[in-house]
Amino acid sequence: MPRDRRSILARILATDVRDAERRHVKLMENTEGLPARPFLGGTSLDVERALTEIAVFSGMVSCLPCGPGALILDLGAGPCWVSEWLQRLRYRTVSLDLAEDMLAIGRRRLAPGSAVCAGDMAALPVRAGSVDAAVCYGALHHVPEWTRVLAEVHRVLRDGGVLVLQEPGRGHAAQPHSIAQMEQFGVLEQDLPPRQLARACRQAGFTRVAIRPVALLSGGRSRILPPYALWRAAPRVFVHKRLQRLRATLTERLLNLVSPMHIVVAAKGTPWADSRRPETLLARFREVDCPTTLRRGAPTAFRVRVQNTGQTRWIAAAGPSSVGQVRLGLSLLDADGRLRQLDFGRCDLSCDVAPGEAIRIEGEVPPVSEAGRYIVRFDLVAEGVSWFGDRGTIPYAVPVVVAP
Repeated sequence: MPRDRRSILARILATDVRDAERRHVKLMENTEGLPARPFLGGTSLDVERALTEIAVFSGMVSCLPCGPGALILDLGAGPCWVSEWLQRLRYRTVSLDLAEDMLAIGRRRLAPGSAVCAGDMAALPVRAGSVDAAVCYGALHHVPEWTRVLAEVHRVLRDGGVLVLQEPGRGHAAQPHSIAQMEQFGVLEQDLPPRQLARACRQAGFTRVAIRPVALLSGGRSRILPPYALWRAAPRVFVHKRLQRLRATLTERLLNLVSPMHIVVAAKGTPWADSRRPETLLARFREVDCPTTLRRGAPTAFRVRVQNTGQTRWIAAAGPSSVGQVRLGLSLLDADGRLRQLDFGRCDLSCDVAPGEAIRIEGEVPPVSEAGRYIVRFDLVAEGVSWFGDRGTIPYAVPVVVAP
């Protein structure tokens, strides 16, 4: 390490690094580009930097198992461009940064009423088990006690939540730009190689950690999600998912050898995709108790037991929009199988259903106004996303007779 950098680093660590972060914006000569990030603003002409930030954002979002509507904690949010883009993808965000001046820029970018908080990453003002995921783009390496941040994020994540990190690797702190930042603004610049981050995540309690090259922008969740295990329920899906995971793993490891930038993804527990952004939507009807003779004009009670044989957690309540909420759907068909009414009935789930779990659902077949022979078809639907039958699930059909 060059002597001048050693002395600068020693001086920084002897002062209040957090105070330097808070004063950073005030000391900057040009802040016109901050409201436009990641795009160019003011006098900036750094197209490569903009393209890199866009690529990293895409790679980070591809690693999120949760879908729109999930709550994402944006650590070191700065001017909140990551939060803004997440909101455009219909995620809910909490933006946290030490610098109130940075957050003042960010508030103008975000939707009204967005959660924005000036706080310390190493002591998060967030309730335990309250967020679905956390993202940190290029901010952790400014924190001296960065391992405490990992422990704090683990605390506030729900079970199945993930932390997605992108930090500069080996050699970053020795770059002239990094030395200038430390000397002029008093902020800390340090190397956080991906393997070091991955080890620290495991020590903080994360159970599943992956290192992904930024160059790989697709197939992210096939590496982050656990492999499909329900081979008895759907052997073809089992083989397909295993081969998909193997292909993604081999490609990822080859790219890790040559990619200069990496994303570290650390999971708390088992991270399943959810029905707001589903992976596989598969179900098997284990029991269906529905009378085959119905009274005309009267509802008829039924009970079903259905198992989640896919790789997606079914959301029972998806918020005000109901997009992604999984319900039992009933359709009415003629005796020869022609569709009469697709949305014949709906029944809510009593709770979320993880892959492999089963749930009992009780409801009523809506009244049929005309006597005759019909078929009541039971299927599941992720509202605003898809019917399960369109994704490979075999609906359960019950022939019924409607008595006059």
